[in-house]
Amino acid sequence: MYKLLSAEFIRLRKSFVFRLGLCFSAGLGSFIVLMRWMDVKQNAKIYAELGPEYKNADGLIFVGGIYLIFAAAVFIGIFVGTEYGDGTIRNKLAVGHKRRSIYLSKLAVCGTACLLMHLLYIIVCLIMGKLLLGGTTMQADEMLLFTAAGMTAMLAMAAILLLISMSVQNKAGSVICLLLTMIMLFAALTIWQRLSAPKYHEEYAYLNEETGEVIKGEKEENPKYLSGTKRKIYEFLNDFLPVSQLYQIVLNDAGHLGRIMVYDCLIVLLTAGAGIVIFEKKDLK
Repeated sequence: MYKLLSAEFIRLRKSFVFRLGLCFSAGLGSFIVLMRWMDVKQNAKIYAELGPEYKNADGLIFVGGIYLIFAAAVFIGIFVGTEYGDGTIRNKLAVGHKRRSIYLSKLAVCGTACLLMHLLYIIVCLIMGKLLLGGTTMQADEMLLFTAAGMTAMLAMAAILLLISMSVQNKAGSVICLLLTMIMLFAALTIWQRLSAPKYHEEYAYLNEETGEVIKGEKEENPKYLSGTKRKIYEFLNDFLPVSQLYQIVLNDAGHLGRIMVYDCLIVLLTAGAGIVIFEKKDLK
C-alpha cells in the first residue's frame, strides 16, 4: 500500500491536469475578488449602505467550491481514465497489488488533489481580499468551521466522482463525471429554490397606469410550498448531497454544518465500499 501511495502522489505531482486545476483555483480566487473590487469602486455609495460584510470578502471565500466541482470532475476523470487507457492498472495487478489497495490509493490521491484545489482558492481569496477589500468580518473559528465543512463536501464529491471513473473503463469517464456534476448542481439549485418558497403569497396592490385602476391581490397560500413528508425529504437531500452542502456554505448557512460533515463521512465510506466491490468484480480489458 505504501508503494502504491508513493507512486500515486509522485504521479500527482507531475500531473499536468492537476497543475492546471491549481492554476484554475488560484485564478478563480483572484478573478472573483478583482470583480468585487471593481464593483465596489463603481458603486461605492451602495456598498456603504449595505454594510462591511458586503464590501469585504465575506461572500467570496467559499463561493469557489461551486466552480471547483467541475475542475474536480475533469481532473478525476482524466487522472483515472488515463491509467485505464495506458494499461497501468493492469500492470499494478500483474505485479501483485490488490484491487482494494489500488482503489483506496486512488481515493487518497484524488481526495487530496481536490482538497488542495479547494484550499488554494480559499487562501488566494483571503490574501486578495485582504489587499483589495479590507479582509473579512468573519471570526477565525467561524471561518475554520465553514472551511472544514467545505473540504469534507469536496472530499465526498471526489469519492462519488472516483466511483464513476473507476467503474468506466475508458477516458469517457471525465465526460460522465461532468454530466453528473451538472445534474447535481441543477438538483441543488432546484432543492434550495423549493425550500425557500414562501408559505403564503403576501397581499399586494399596484396602479394600472393606462386605466388608473388600483389592482389588489389578497394574501393566499403558495401551492408550491413544501410541507409534511415531502419537505423533510427535500431538507434531507439539501443536507446530504455534497453540491447542496457547498451551496449552503456559500450562503454562510451554519445551521447544519455538523450534520453535513457526518453525512460526508458516510458518503465517503459508502462510495468507497461500493467502488471496491465493483472494482473487485470488474473485468479489465
